[in-house]
Amino acid sequence: MNQLLLTVGNIYIDHNIFGVNAGDEFRLESGKDYFANSGSERVLGGSAMNVAMQARRLGAEVCFVGKTGADSGAKEVRELLSVQGIISDLVSEDATQATSMAVNLIGKDGEFIGVHYGEASRTLALEDIDLNHDLFERCNGIYFGGTGKQPLLFSKCAELFSKLTSRGIKVFYDPNRFPAHEALADRSLLHDQLAFAEGYFPNEGELLQATEKTDVNEALDEVVGTGVKFVALKLGAKGCRIKTQTEDFTVEAKQVRAISTVGAGDCFNATFIVYYLQGASLKECAERATTAAAIKVSQNTWPDQATIENYSR
Repeated sequence: MNQLLLTVGNIYIDHNIFGVNAGDEFRLESGKDYFANSGSERVLGGSAMNVAMQARRLGAEVCFVGKTGADSGAKEVRELLSVQGIISDLVSEDATQATSMAVNLIGKDGEFIGVHYGEASRTLALEDIDLNHDLFERCNGIYFGGTGKQPLLFSKCAELFSKLTSRGIKVFYDPNRFPAHEALADRSLLHDQLAFAEGYFPNEGELLQATEKTDVNEALDEVVGTGVKFVALKLGAKGCRIKTQTEDFTVEAKQVRAISTVGAGDCFNATFIVYYLQGASLKECAERATTAAAIKVSQNTWPDQATIENYSR
């Protein structure tokens, strides 16, 4: 039986528009029209959804756990999940909310401006997740992504993580950046949650926000002290740094020309987790994940295992 990974978090229908001409600093101004010259796509999005798609690309069996409305967008979500080969049994529907959508305007250097609307995904709560479903009985790991933008679920994550780890399920976590007005309360909750996590996947800004530190080394020490098994710190074009109680090393990034940075961090997370669940060392996980992110940035594709490993040679 293939390994089963559950991913939990936001799910959007993303309308990505490429090659938006918005100046060298990529800023939009009111009262002006902007044009794109590199096409567009309509795809599933959201941190946990991106991780699901990349894990599926790497051969893992994947189930997505999330929430939509009961509208035409919900039907489109299920159709797109089916096309991706991702199990949708744990996607709940709420007729009082609209399915979440996003419009991402992507500039010539891969930077983007995103606009999100529709509240269904944001209102995902612990009560929406059927922990008695048989999929929880046979999953190897579970990933929570973008949970800082889902306040109802985020407030219950320590309780949820405790239940999952008591069943032997490994928890992987990347809540992303907290909204500024909620950061203080969220910081305290995060420390309680990390005690149950196998792996934590912040970027540098998220790590510093989560610890209220200005020094990365101090921040890493604090986070590792919570009890999390490892921290995979994403450094963008500089690669990544892995920190545990006994290890601390950096893997340099591949130097590529960026087409789009959308989903690169999620591609990294998914690749790292899939290799980790297969028993690879932390160093090998980091090397494969860094390579996968470079391919995603430079080609705007979700790379399979053969592509990643051939690129690494």
